[in-house]
Amino acid sequence: MPFTLYQLLWYFFIYAFLGWCLEVVFCTVNSGQWVNRGFLNGPVCPIYGTGMCIVLLVLEPLAGNTLLLFLGSMVLTSALELVTGFVLKKAFHTSWWDYSDQPFNIGGYICLKFSLAWGLAGMAAVRLLHPPIARLVDRLPHTAGWVLLGIFGAVLAADLAATLVTLAGLERDLRELEKLGAALRRGSDAVSKELGDAALAADEKLAESRQALPGRIADLEARRDLLRAAITDRRLFGARRLLRAFPGMHNLRHSEVLEALKAELEEKLRR
Repeated sequence: MPFTLYQLLWYFFIYAFLGWCLEVVFCTVNSGQWVNRGFLNGPVCPIYGTGMCIVLLVLEPLAGNTLLLFLGSMVLTSALELVTGFVLKKAFHTSWWDYSDQPFNIGGYICLKFSLAWGLAGMAAVRLLHPPIARLVDRLPHTAGWVLLGIFGAVLAADLAATLVTLAGLERDLRELEKLGAALRRGSDAVSKELGDAALAADEKLAESRQALPGRIADLEARRDLLRAAITDRRLFGARRLLRAFPGMHNLRHSEVLEALKAELEEKLRR
């Protein structure tokens, strides 16, 4: 094995951080606003750390062959992006990025333009960026290095747990918003039935319930608006950050509600 576990762990965290920096710069330049880009809350993009470790393990012996290094970097990183996108979609019923509008794409997960970019980036990283990083890692005191890796690993695990809780909450909120929207669209009679008023048999009570419907519809609208505000107004963490970080996100179960939330958040950001 050309690298020790200690080295690979350090390379993972270093390149995950550098990948996050690259994503932040790219998205900030494109959107004109600073965006905490990444699946996790902290300044790391694990897919970059994982991808660079794979590239180093497989292609470091080929560092002197420009063509093979470029092609290998392109294939390995594209394969990782394809698998990651597919797994995330199956796990969370959500497409986090979508290249469907790009030519020569595969399922919207990868496309030729970015695959070529990953190939160039991988080649540059192996030849130019990695040698000084490797020297830096080798110069770290070994015991202190392991302590830092333990801290980084614990923080990463906590961040992952918090993100999973956020995703579960977002799925729950989208489901609730969809129910509220459906009830409001069906009209007052359907709302009455949803609330149990249609089960009232006495004419007098039924008449009273119908008189109360406008207020109950207003209550449903208020619940919907409060829930949407709770998602789009939380500035640092939570679902708002994910919506900003992945503007191309598509939820397979609640696409209409999610698109409405993204449009509302975009409107708030323009104010």
